[in-house]
Amino acid sequence: MSLLDQEEIRLGNLVLSRQSRELRSAEHKIALEPRVYELLLQMLSSPNHLVSRDQLIDSVWQGRVVSDSAINRAISQLRKCLAELDPEMEYIETLPKLGYRLKVVPEADYPTSSTALAKWPFFLLAAVAAIMIIWWQNGVNTPPVSERLTIHNKTVQPISGDDGIEFDLSLSKDGKVILFHKPDANGRIQLWLHRDAQSYRFSQGEADHLDAKLSPDGKQVVYVQQTDSCKVMLADIAQNQMTTSPLFDCHPDNALRFVWMPDSKGFYYRSRQDKTQPFAIYAYRLDTRIGRQLTLPVSISNGLGDFAMTPTHEGEQLVVATYQSQQKTVLTTYRTQDMSVLGQKEMSLGIKDIQWHQATNSLIVSHGPYLYQWYNNEVSPLFYAGQPIQSFAVSGQQLVYSDSLQRTSIWQMHLSNASLEQLITSSKLDLQPRLSHDGNHMAFISTRQGKHQIWLQTGLSEAKVLADLPAGFTRLSWQADNSALLYSHQGGIYQVQVEDGATTQLLSEQAQAYVVNPGPNGALLYSSIKSGDWQLWLWHPDSGHRQLTKQGGYSGWIWQGQLFYSKYHQAGLWQKDLKSGNETLLIDDFAVTNWLNWQLMDGNIIYHRPGVGLFDFNPHTQEDRQILTQSADFVHQYSLSGDQLVFVRADTAQGDIYRLTLASP
Repeated sequence: MSLLDQEEIRLGNLVLSRQSRELRSAEHKIALEPRVYELLLQMLSSPNHLVSRDQLIDSVWQGRVVSDSAINRAISQLRKCLAELDPEMEYIETLPKLGYRLKVVPEADYPTSSTALAKWPFFLLAAVAAIMIIWWQNGVNTPPVSERLTIHNKTVQPISGDDGIEFDLSLSKDGKVILFHKPDANGRIQLWLHRDAQSYRFSQGEADHLDAKLSPDGKQVVYVQQTDSCKVMLADIAQNQMTTSPLFDCHPDNALRFVWMPDSKGFYYRSRQDKTQPFAIYAYRLDTRIGRQLTLPVSISNGLGDFAMTPTHEGEQLVVATYQSQQKTVLTTYRTQDMSVLGQKEMSLGIKDIQWHQATNSLIVSHGPYLYQWYNNEVSPLFYAGQPIQSFAVSGQQLVYSDSLQRTSIWQMHLSNASLEQLITSSKLDLQPRLSHDGNHMAFISTRQGKHQIWLQTGLSEAKVLADLPAGFTRLSWQADNSALLYSHQGGIYQVQVEDGATTQLLSEQAQAYVVNPGPNGALLYSSIKSGDWQLWLWHPDSGHRQLTKQGGYSGWIWQGQLFYSKYHQAGLWQKDLKSGNETLLIDDFAVTNWLNWQLMDGNIIYHRPGVGLFDFNPHTQEDRQILTQSADFVHQYSLSGDQLVFVRADTAQGDIYRLTLASP
């Protein structure tokens, strides 16, 4: 039973009665006009409760030609009704270029004496995380009774063990064929099959073969072929030969991921316009060669959007994973026939991938080195791999996974003589080197003790642990006086003292801060989405917060009254005079990925050109000087102070494939 099959639906502090078409609060009620009522129903039934103007024209106005003012009037009337009943809450937000979104999560409304609760919390303590699940629907909508899984005999069977990495695997429905990716001797990504205890390569050529998925019947492969162009290809491998045909064009920034429909006659895939946009989910049928967009995620964020999906119940339903934060994922179940929402659950866990286990009607999710099973409204740890799980696939009682082990090191180069030496190395990840402004200290992030920590090296002394970091990605920046390091977490801004590692919170989560750098005279320059899109703000303990940009701003530095900054949605580096307000585009091919590391040193811009190297740009002379040529193992993380450049290099990744046999306890 879907949400719209319920007689009454709760919206925050209000209740919508389907029978009487009334909205009511605890004290008052309003009868909705037919058009306003249909508008609200469309928002309730749409993915993520977001509707475009075109969707409203098709559904509410039945495709008739209507003016923008008619749509605006209907939206305004609905907002007015909601505000009259609950003036303290904003129910509808306008998303530029997308449409309108209902900000509250609707729930079926039940009497308080009923045993069917609107929200069920569940807690699971595991070795590295606590997971909370909230299921927003009545018990009759949950999956059929499922079973808890275990690993048969607790045995892990290695399938591969060669040098290098095997990754991005998929599995046929009968569990007999495994498809995986592996670099060849020239570094090109090729496709391999494993069957009958033998592995063999079946793709050829100079192209990279990426993101491939094997159909459930084991006869077809959909993949991305990438050379100078990008194409989605279909390969027929039924006769152990690869016969290919193109399906549609793509772009590397789309970062496609495919999941086959259970009947092998089509597939779902995620895609995005570019790196600044979130993923949406699409469906593609092979018989018609037509694709259509299924979900419409909110774009004004730095999230991944709808990043993973899995069909369930023989294809009648689709579960979509939506990024909320580094520690939170929302899983939404849709009816595939009309993409109506059947239910949602919130996981306090940043999951990587999801797979449906048909035999037990349960969901298996991966997070770091862990696999978890969601069954009977509970989450249980299923397996610990020891290394991060790169990909996994499940069919029947067979589960296969690939792990990954990546080691990075920090290198130093003196620009005066181009001398190069390894500065920091360990058996784990050493990342994000940050030289202090005076060059006396280097901070970096390391996982060598099994968790993310800030390490500090002073002069030629041994590096030491400075402070533990919260789970998730963290970007470091030095305070202007070199006394502390700055980072943001869940919207708040924190400071770590170099002297003793003491961590204090400078700004609360209400700042919604992400990229933070030191500002002049003890101020902080940070990006925030609190105004509706990413803008740059300046905060000082004496004067408070001041918005510096209005047309976008994501990462910035201030030098002699000039703001230098990049934007989230648009490539380029801008300069703004903070007195006059005049803005100038300085570097038009400044990649959006530079937000993480670019820096301002004595008025010069130090930045990265993808695939080329590091550059030093002088805004006054317009001279652009290359200071480092990018090598194949270069990782886009670096820092410059004076003559000293430090940067990250990656060793060859290692990873193997393993098989588990699932069983019920």
